[in-house]
Amino acid sequence: MVNPFVPESDVAQGSDRISEEPPTNGHRAAWRRFLASLSQGPLESRPGAVRSAWRPLLVRQAVAELWLGERRLSRTVLGEGRYRIGRDPACELPLEAESLSRVHAILEKPRPDERDFALEDFNSANGLFHRDRRIRAIRLRHGDQVQLGSPLKGAAPRLRYLHPRSPLEQAVHLLGLASLLGSGLLVGGLLLVSSVGGGSRIRLISGPVKIVSASGQQIDAREGSATALPSLQAYPLHLRQALMASEEARFGWNSGVDLFGTLRSALLGSGGGSGLTQQVARIYYPEVGIDYSLSRKLRELWVALQLEVGYSKNQILKMYLDRAHLGLGTDGFEQASRLYFRTSASDLDVGQAAFLVGLLPSPNGYSPCNAKDPTAGRERRDLVLKLMHEQGYLGDQPLIDAQRRPLNIDPSACRDSSFSSYPFFSDYVLGELEGTRFALNLSEKTSGGNYHVVSTIDPKLQQLAQQQLQRFLEGPAARVGLTQGALISLNFRSGEILAYVGGGDYSRSSFDRVQAMRQPGSTFKLFPYLAALEAGASPDQPVSCAPLAYVAGCRQGGGSITMASGFADSENVVALRLAEKAGLKEVVRKARQLGISTPLDADFNTMLGGRETLLYEMARAYAVVANGGRSVPMHGVTRIYDLGICRSIYSLPSCPDRGVTTPIGEQPRQLLRGEDAAVMDDLLARVVRSGTGQAAAVVADARGKTGTTDRGVDVLFIGYSPTLEILTAIWMGNDDNRPAEAASGALAAELWGRYMAAVGAGLGRS
Repeated sequence: MVNPFVPESDVAQGSDRISEEPPTNGHRAAWRRFLASLSQGPLESRPGAVRSAWRPLLVRQAVAELWLGERRLSRTVLGEGRYRIGRDPACELPLEAESLSRVHAILEKPRPDERDFALEDFNSANGLFHRDRRIRAIRLRHGDQVQLGSPLKGAAPRLRYLHPRSPLEQAVHLLGLASLLGSGLLVGGLLLVSSVGGGSRIRLISGPVKIVSASGQQIDAREGSATALPSLQAYPLHLRQALMASEEARFGWNSGVDLFGTLRSALLGSGGGSGLTQQVARIYYPEVGIDYSLSRKLRELWVALQLEVGYSKNQILKMYLDRAHLGLGTDGFEQASRLYFRTSASDLDVGQAAFLVGLLPSPNGYSPCNAKDPTAGRERRDLVLKLMHEQGYLGDQPLIDAQRRPLNIDPSACRDSSFSSYPFFSDYVLGELEGTRFALNLSEKTSGGNYHVVSTIDPKLQQLAQQQLQRFLEGPAARVGLTQGALISLNFRSGEILAYVGGGDYSRSSFDRVQAMRQPGSTFKLFPYLAALEAGASPDQPVSCAPLAYVAGCRQGGGSITMASGFADSENVVALRLAEKAGLKEVVRKARQLGISTPLDADFNTMLGGRETLLYEMARAYAVVANGGRSVPMHGVTRIYDLGICRSIYSLPSCPDRGVTTPIGEQPRQLLRGEDAAVMDDLLARVVRSGTGQAAAVVADARGKTGTTDRGVDVLFIGYSPTLEILTAIWMGNDDNRPAEAASGALAAELWGRYMAAVGAGLGRS
């Protein structure tokens, strides 16, 4: 690389004063030459002339100047290399000064495709200072000056960075300013048209869906679900003043579009420039986008205007306070206040309020949890306090007191999130909300969502289910080659889902195996036996053990076996003979009657559990037996609050009736004869006492049925405890259908026993 360093002796006389010739005349000449090349000269030579005249329009040059006081020491035209600044003569920008280290700083582009250079301190003794503040590094812009050493230690050299726009960039910049000015005039006209022509079309504010347990514990998978206070007045006045001082002092009287801020950002090239209403437009309407394109700006302006017409200033301000992004997974000042200070936003003092407002431009960057700059949070707080003081919101002594006060942040805020969610169940609830029962629009992109949903989940049972399943998958299941599992528990009287685990680790796979199509194996035999009981069969009647079609006879050999023993030992041939007696179509009808919706054929394969079903539908069918033959309305939602009407989770008790939906319960129906359900209950108890489900006998009154498909691809146990009034269905297997020859339904029964025994102990009924 050719070093373009120019020593002081080569600097022209009179150039030691800070000066820079305006490039306007050169730009105009370049544009005149380009326009002339388009129309002058022979036609065949014009392409070459245009290319030749186009190149000067792209020319721009980065220059680094070193100054001491009012004297320029050197001027360097920067190429693409890396420049060291220091006292060492080997530096590309050497400079003899006592305040400099041998290598004081590095000047280079962060990436080759970057326009401007960055300056970074090279662990120097006296550091770098920009605008009287010590910095570690800075992305330079045209006209920036950085002090090489502390300004408090006498005269120190400084670096001046020059990189003016090329003629083309200058033209684009001016065009942008003209566009903004034109859009300002357009905005005024649009606001007038919107006001006169019917007002805002925005009538619904979208938002997240917040799912909680009956106790109010948030359990949805989205950590950043917003939490809002019920009214603007619930937020302290000094918080609102801090927001006004920092974000937009003109909010109270502008049109919703901060033209002054937008123009200022364009002139200074600093980005931003959006007023509070424009920020609300981005937060509540994701379709506005977050890119820096002109089209995004126009979408943002239009939505902001609609908000200004349709909502009062106070409403817009509250919308911002409710949902502004404040880092670490928090949305809204209430949620951020509880994270950082373990208190409601309504109880924030002025320093705490200023701290949260100070996070807004870069929530994670300014967070005190940012190890790269742990003082950023305090500095941002003090800046907001200073702005409040300048604008008359804060007196002299309150300013000093607030700046001296420790932040006192909750230490747990900076740790890995302790937020716990039940994502498989949350996904199920969202499906229930969007399904045929409620048919809700939950998409925030189409003004949907913004609901507070009270679910049926029991956090204690859910935690037990997650822990027991995970431990079992890592232990006994892993030893026989099983890697996945699913579990669902419900109250078989009310149908409330109490625990729901769709797999071992949601972060690795969000696929819900409770609703996956898997073969039920022998758990499907419930339906042939129920159909046989309905047709007049009795538990003690003998059934032939002779082979039937392709199905082998009983494991004990020829002869016969009672219906009850055949069920306890899960003899396939017995189930087939009972199905034939009742009629294969009647068995399918019985399965449909108890809620099985998946495709079923009236053949032997279906009777033996060879057709895929859903675990949660099988659980519901078994729950009918547990409930004495009566229908069980399985569900995960008990109440829905529309936060567009209720406004806040803190005002739910006083929410108008039109904002509250209590689901209509299923009409109770007797699906099985009471006597048939009682016989089936006894048959299921025998499975645990003396049959294939003995591993579940750790629960004293356990009933259930094992299921094992060919080569152990699927293993299941579905059972219940009349005392606990809880039914639990468990499936284990591999997502890729890999066989596990040593696995059987007895393994699922063992997990069922462990989990249900823990549930009983937790409920005090063991």
